[in-house]
Amino acid sequence: MLFSSYEFIFVFLPAAVAGYFGLRLFASKTVTLLWLIGASLTFYAVWDPWNLLVLLSSIGFNFTCGTYLAKRARAKKPTGILLAVGIAFNLALIGYFKYAGFFATNVNAALGTDIPVLNLVLPLAISFFTFQEIAYLVDSSRGETYGYRFKDYVLMVVFFPHLIAGPIVNHRILMRQFMSKARLRVTAPTLALGIGLFVFGLAKKVLFADGMAPQANLVFDAVARGASPGFADTWIGALAYTLQLYFDFSGYSDMAIGLGLLFGVRLPLNFNSPYKATNIIDFWRRWHMSLSAFLRDYLYFALGGNHRGEVRRYANLLLTMLLGGLWHGAGWTFVCWGAFHGLGLAICHFWIRLFGAGKRGGPSGAGTILARALTLIFVIFGWVMFRADSIGSASKMMGTMIGLHGVDLSINSERQLTALLMLASIATLMAVALFAPNSQQWLGYDPQRPVEEERSWNTRLAAYPLHGAALGCLLVFTLTQMSAVQSFLYFQF
Repeated sequence: MLFSSYEFIFVFLPAAVAGYFGLRLFASKTVTLLWLIGASLTFYAVWDPWNLLVLLSSIGFNFTCGTYLAKRARAKKPTGILLAVGIAFNLALIGYFKYAGFFATNVNAALGTDIPVLNLVLPLAISFFTFQEIAYLVDSSRGETYGYRFKDYVLMVVFFPHLIAGPIVNHRILMRQFMSKARLRVTAPTLALGIGLFVFGLAKKVLFADGMAPQANLVFDAVARGASPGFADTWIGALAYTLQLYFDFSGYSDMAIGLGLLFGVRLPLNFNSPYKATNIIDFWRRWHMSLSAFLRDYLYFALGGNHRGEVRRYANLLLTMLLGGLWHGAGWTFVCWGAFHGLGLAICHFWIRLFGAGKRGGPSGAGTILARALTLIFVIFGWVMFRADSIGSASKMMGTMIGLHGVDLSINSERQLTALLMLASIATLMAVALFAPNSQQWLGYDPQRPVEEERSWNTRLAAYPLHGAALGCLLVFTLTQMSAVQSFLYFQF
């Protein structure tokens, strides 16, 4: 059940919201939270009921382990062994389902062995909830999770707006809301803002991301079959995928935040106009912000960060991004993509240290334009690795894109009109990504700011009824285009 499906929008979501508000009127906060747990587990089970066994087993183990870790931490007792066991359990869980086949295939190829290759179905969202629970265990070992109740912990993990594809919400953010004695606050501005973000996200996904998908698939699938598209075609395919992934992930992030607000839950930002970044460091502060924060706080710092010399710092950056790439998928293309970005981060940090660019606040004017262009080109080539089915396919595409096979700007005559329309769409959407305000800027969402202080959509509706009518028209038009909707790209990770 996708957020961008009729079943979700017209059946599941109205039932979940109606039940929640009905219980708010007649029942305690505990009952309303239990309703959210039940709704979230139902949402998850629709994909595959057997996945619930993995999810609930993970929740039970991690809550028990985290509780004991917190007790030992408060008693000033060693937590190292128990923490190692807890982390090992989570890594073994994700490793078995996600990487067992990849590991067996590569060992067989390297050593000539015949290890059985398991064809396992990856439990939905396992990459997200395992990272969330590892963060919980680490913080428990530091004594930072005192007094957590089981039902609140369960809801923290399974809350359906963020469960499937993030953000990877730190336990502190949600527990502070779930464990408060006050009810989760839902006001008219909260609901209006939530609806506005959901509609914006839905439109991005259905109209923009899914509109780019056919062209991206056409080029990448052709390369996977052994074809050799020309210079123009490879760039069109690479740009189409760059925009597909951007609006797919941006749209999902908006929808997740909007859905959270419908229940009075404020989720953190996970996407902040990353194609406006002026360097790779800036890019990772804007793209998948919750994953970047996790990798920084629980991996990069654990490796020593930048406190053990410059060489060790760059090695830590490279290792962190290698593992971040592998997190996205069990394939050498993801490993290379992670290494590519790790190398980019290391070079960027070295450049800033050498020339002190960061101390002057970054480039300005023409320098800003150049910095953004170079960063975007770097990111586009990275996405080619990310999307390609193999290293060979990625190498072929990137070689063509840099002109190793000639610079032929002609387009296949059989699809010239389609290609020209695609180019116009790419140019328009790239302009939106590079220059337009993002959703949180447009609607005034700030997870740290009280709703009453926001420039909420509710206020805009009262002052400018045309905005409300435009939002309604956007929703209706988007709903009419959902017949060929595709799954969110980050569901596969």
